Amino acid sequence: MLIDENTGEVINTKEETFTNSLNEDGYRIPSHKFGARIFSEVQFPREMSYGDIGKMTCLAKMMIAKNNMLGYRGQGKIVPYAAEEIGGLVGLSGRRSKEFVWKMINLGVMCREDAKDETRYFINPAYFIANGRRLSLDMFIRFQKELIPLLPKWVINEFLRRAEVKKDYELLHGNFKSAIKQINKSQGGNQ
Repeated sequence: MLIDENTGEVINTKEETFTNSLNEDGYRIPSHKFGARIFSEVQFPREMSYGDIGKMTCLAKMMIAKNNMLGYRGQGKIVPYAAEEIGGLVGLSGRRSKEFVWKMINLGVMCREDAKDETRYFINPAYFIANGRRLSLDMFIRFQKELIPLLPKWVINEFLRRAEVKKDYELLHGNFKSAIKQINKSQGGNQ
C-alpha cells in the first residue's frame, strides 16, 4: 500500500490484508525492507557508548507493551521499575544506576513520569517499541520532541486532534501543549 506522506491518503493498494495506518491503537509504523518496524534512520545519540546501547537493548525486553514502560506484572497489577532496579537489570548498582538512568533521560532515550504514588520510566519508541507495530498517543506525547521530526505531518496532526478530543491535557507538556493552543486559536476555540 502506498500512502501519501502529507495527507495520509491511500494512493495505491496491492494488498487486501493491510490494516489502517492509524487507528484507535495508534500509528502503524511502516515495515522496512528488512522486516523490522523501527525508525531505521534514527541512530543512537553519539554520547551513548556501545555499553549503553547494550544496556538499553537488554532493558527493551523489560518494556510493557502499548506504552514502553519499564515494569513487570506483579501484585495483581503492572509495577514500574525504580531507577535503582533498572540499573540492577543491567548490572549496575547504587549511584551508577541513577547516573545511567539520568544519562538516558537527558539524551531523550528514556523519560521519567511522576505519578501520585510512583515514578515510571519509559523507553523512547524511536529506538525500541514494545508492541512492534503501533505508536500510541501516549507514547507520542511523552516523546514528542524526538518523534515529531520522524513522523508524517498528517500523523502529527491526527495525534493533535485526538489529544484535543480526549482532553488529555494532564499528559501534555512542552511543544505539544503549545501546538494544541495554536490549533484552538486558529479554529476559534478556547482551551
